[in-house]
Amino acid sequence: MTENKPPNPGTIRVQNKFKPVKPQQEAKTPTAPARKSAKRKEPRAGNGKNARNGPREPFLNPYTFVPAFSREAMTGAFADAVPQGADRLHEENWTGTIAVRLTVRTPLLLLDTARAYTAPDAEEGHLTYPVLLRDGRPHLPATALKGMLRASYEAITNSRFGVFIGHDELLGWRRVADDARDMEPVRVGKDGKTLEFWDAVRLSFHGDKTGPRYSRNRPPQHGDRVWVKTRRGKNAEEVTGIKLFSEGSPSSGWKEGYVFITGRNVEKKRDERVFVRPRRSITAKLTDELRERWDALMEHHRKCQQDIETDAEFDISPHRNNEDRRKLTPGTFCWAYKKDGRIEALYPVMIPRDLAIASPAWMVPPKVEPASHFRELSPADRVFGWVAQDGSGTRPAAYRGRLRISDVTCVTATDEAVKEFRDGLPLSILAQPKPTQGRFYLSESAAEPHRPIENGTPKNDVHRDPDRALRGRKVYWHHKRAAADDFYWKLPPPSMGDPTQQLVDGMLYREYRRPNTPNESNALTRDQTSFATTGDPKRDKQNRSVLGWITKGTEFTFTIGVRDVPEVELGALLWLLTLDGDHHHRLGLGKPLGFGSVHISLDAERTRLHTGGQWSEYYRDLTGELPESPAETVVRNCIRAFTGTARQQPGFAEIERAFLAAAHGSDDLPVHYPRARPKQMQAGRTPPNPAGESYAWFTANEKIVNRTVAPGRGRSLPSAGAPREHDLDVYDEEN
Repeated sequence: MTENKPPNPGTIRVQNKFKPVKPQQEAKTPTAPARKSAKRKEPRAGNGKNARNGPREPFLNPYTFVPAFSREAMTGAFADAVPQGADRLHEENWTGTIAVRLTVRTPLLLLDTARAYTAPDAEEGHLTYPVLLRDGRPHLPATALKGMLRASYEAITNSRFGVFIGHDELLGWRRVADDARDMEPVRVGKDGKTLEFWDAVRLSFHGDKTGPRYSRNRPPQHGDRVWVKTRRGKNAEEVTGIKLFSEGSPSSGWKEGYVFITGRNVEKKRDERVFVRPRRSITAKLTDELRERWDALMEHHRKCQQDIETDAEFDISPHRNNEDRRKLTPGTFCWAYKKDGRIEALYPVMIPRDLAIASPAWMVPPKVEPASHFRELSPADRVFGWVAQDGSGTRPAAYRGRLRISDVTCVTATDEAVKEFRDGLPLSILAQPKPTQGRFYLSESAAEPHRPIENGTPKNDVHRDPDRALRGRKVYWHHKRAAADDFYWKLPPPSMGDPTQQLVDGMLYREYRRPNTPNESNALTRDQTSFATTGDPKRDKQNRSVLGWITKGTEFTFTIGVRDVPEVELGALLWLLTLDGDHHHRLGLGKPLGFGSVHISLDAERTRLHTGGQWSEYYRDLTGELPESPAETVVRNCIRAFTGTARQQPGFAEIERAFLAAAHGSDDLPVHYPRARPKQMQAGRTPPNPAGESYAWFTANEKIVNRTVAPGRGRSLPSAGAPREHDLDVYDEEN
């Protein structure tokens, strides 16, 4: 295990029990990545329809990943190293200025966050942002350009993360409903070291038809010791009569039990449970491993779940806000998840949240985590600079880097560069990242971060398989089809209806604008081809509005100053600055919605680069001149040095393929977040749902049939550049 790997605070013992060993340690085990890869099954190809019976609607998720490989085998200029001293210009390194032109290919959001305000017609918490201007002209901060270039530079050089803070905690995920079949009721024995298996019978409790009550006409309460009379119902044993245990033993046919209530914490819940003493006593050992896993889960609920809001229609599960319900003490009732005759874990409810086997920080490939010391700087750190993460205590704690961006100028006239929206354009909701979606964020094996988890993998194996790693750096697709359609970025007048429900170019919906307010409980239109909405734009605390954007075709120029940069490291930067016209970088806000695709080109006539040796000769003679150094030749030679060295590094082919695929985009696929199609909707492309409900797709994706993932479900996020049959698909909604 590599040193400097952060532990999970408060769960050290759990990590020691459940943490997978790192890839280099697994090489000798039967579950080593190489052996696992050898038995991989090829993902199933599409059959022209989704998993139900509707036509396929393939799409690209807005984000994908450029894989990050272990840096332990990196060599030469790609390896970690102490930066060369800044006391002089080294003879073979390059110093000078690079002139760059940036062209906007999809509208660019440059927002003045300091002047944000709440519009009179918006709900409290909804902010509206003006365009960022300086002296009446669009202002593109140099820091934004440097951040854009650094992110791309980190990706293509497989450098360390510049920042990776706050990812030490184990992530929670919701088990599928089918797992309830493997849950068995247990009680902690009097000695606190054993588990007693009990039987569970249903107690009708919620909804219009409640179950039997006590003679004193009050409903059962959690923990009550009772006598119950039962009968065999349609699917399970159910309570037909209930009495307090203190009322004395009733006639024959009654069973002793305890009431177990967790509240109406999920939709359509009707029953609670009574745990009934079985005829034959069966026990199991309450191991330290089970107790530690329970404690870790309860700590997760205490820290991350107790303050989560819930719809007033539902109850909060008691273990989320009741300290006593989180304790595993003698007499505690809970559920044991039993698989293949072995208890894997204990849970407070039948369909619980669970914890991943390792935190995101533990799943970062070796030596890709941020450098903790000056000796460990990767190429991106040495070129763009480095700051030690908070609390590292190392000295020196920062490095300035060798690149500076200046002279950023908008060369397009302001009236052409800025598109204004008088009343403000309500943007679509941009949700926070959801790394708990392991099918999207994790790889099939730790040694193969470029390979997604195999489609159809059960959810438990997604999160509990020790041979997993983070897939790499999140990047956003260029919305190529939308970029080529000017009508897509023009909003029709309100009299023509909700623009988000109107199909453009036979395939696209205006994903960047939030749909209007849902109409009639989010009903469909009469022709059942789209959602019915009112004429009112939706402005609440979930989204934001903008008063303008930078238009397509706007041009900026800027200068990159480099000082004493080695040939290979400079070559990586020049490679990024000379991508052909079909490849784009992503800049600014709203990238998942298609904003901020820009093309960068190097202006060779205004670029001046010389070696340290040439500068040394120049300064030896104050009347001397720098020799001719044609920019085209320097650029070509540096890029050749970079690509030649890069192709000797592990994983570069996969890194290059994924980066270029995302920068190019797809000619014939729309880009949007996953969404489900209402069952009543007619065939055709599914428009954005005004009610949101993005969870519907992920729920459908976990569909279980006969305890196995349904055919066509369990889809993982495809790798960038994967064959077409691996694209995601819109599902029909599930009941």
